[in-house]
Amino acid sequence: MTNSRWEIFWDGLVKRMLFWSPLRPYLLHKYRYAFSPAQLARLTTLATEAARTDGDFCEIGCYRGYTTVWLNRHLNAIAPHKRYWALDTFGGFVAADVAHEQQTRGKNSAADARALDKFSINSRRWFDRTMALNGITRVTAYATAVQDFDFPPATRFCFALIDVDLYLPTQAALAKLWPLLTPGGLVVIDDCQTRHVYDGSRQALEEFAATHGLTFDVIENKLGVLRKPA
Repeated sequence: MTNSRWEIFWDGLVKRMLFWSPLRPYLLHKYRYAFSPAQLARLTTLATEAARTDGDFCEIGCYRGYTTVWLNRHLNAIAPHKRYWALDTFGGFVAADVAHEQQTRGKNSAADARALDKFSINSRRWFDRTMALNGITRVTAYATAVQDFDFPPATRFCFALIDVDLYLPTQAALAKLWPLLTPGGLVVIDDCQTRHVYDGSRQALEEFAATHGLTFDVIENKLGVLRKPA
């Protein structure tokens, strides 16, 4: 279906008005992913690998849904029957988790303080509207910290993306998701750089792998990958 001449005219008029208004940044395209193109490409490849096994997809720490949309548009093509769970506080980091970073892990610089105060301007409603705007219906969102959420015992996952940045929620997410992961499935942990404000993710991954006798890879200098033996 093509737009009428009047629809094209009004669409152009509105966009020109927005361009010359203070709302210009919301009209122009801006790269909003916290992943580089190479990292997104590898994340897509990992999702394709995992989708061959049984189980749902899960994302812990989805913020406003940018990566959620990316992965679900990919699932539309490769595994449209898969369910997708999305957990986030939708209000920033939990106070106790921030306190642990500051008091136990020594994240006390001014730059650390700014990083630990991010992601608070958010809303579950915004996330749900983003899914609807992109025609995505398989996602079920839960407004909760992962420490406070209990997955139903029968739940099975083939893929999980953990993007909660800090040590305690990463530790909790790994403990809760690994038993639910199907053989051949995988977990991706974001922010696994060393000497980084969010390197609590890396510490939690290293400790979990050591405790369970597992090996992990870090790809594109950022994405930690744990695979469950088939």
